Amino acid sequence: MKQKGRVTPFTQYLIDGIRVARLEQNISGRKLSLEITGSNPTRIGSIENEYTNDRYSPELLQRAIDYLHMRVEDLFPADILAQDTLQEKTKIPILRNMSIRGALLSLLEEGYFHTPRLRSEITAHYNSFLGPTLTRKDSDFSAQLEQMYNEGLLHKVEPVTDWGEKLIRFVTKRIESRNS
Repeated sequence: MKQKGRVTPFTQYLIDGIRVARLEQNISGRKLSLEITGSNPTRIGSIENEYTNDRYSPELLQRAIDYLHMRVEDLFPADILAQDTLQEKTKIPILRNMSIRGALLSLLEEGYFHTPRLRSEITAHYNSFLGPTLTRKDSDFSAQLEQMYNEGLLHKVEPVTDWGEKLIRFVTKRIESRNS
């Protein structure tokens, strides 16, 4: 099994904060990389990859903050984090402070929609990352899924069940079109 990278809790917090901000603005890791490095399309992917020790340098962090129109104060934690010792690096697809759209874009980026998904499946998967007080209903996802469909990010597949009812599933556009 591949060994996970190791970073401090503060470093992980910064990586997660930039990731949330870019996903909320529908900016891919590749695009952010090119914008803030000028030539390296994989830099953000490497920083966000849980199997590397890569992290933001102060200069790269400032460029990301500027590009994402953030303030440094918005990125730093409100409370003191655990000891400044190394921990395993993580990449949780859905973080507490993500909007539904940000979470869906994260799942899209992670390949979750390579398999057609019902709205109820998407809701259950989303809720599995959050505590019981933060759960959402299927209807909370309708508008965002429809918007992602209208933007061409997702495709609708409507298989008919044995009892004649149509069930809409959402799938990555390019994956579905290969199977057509």
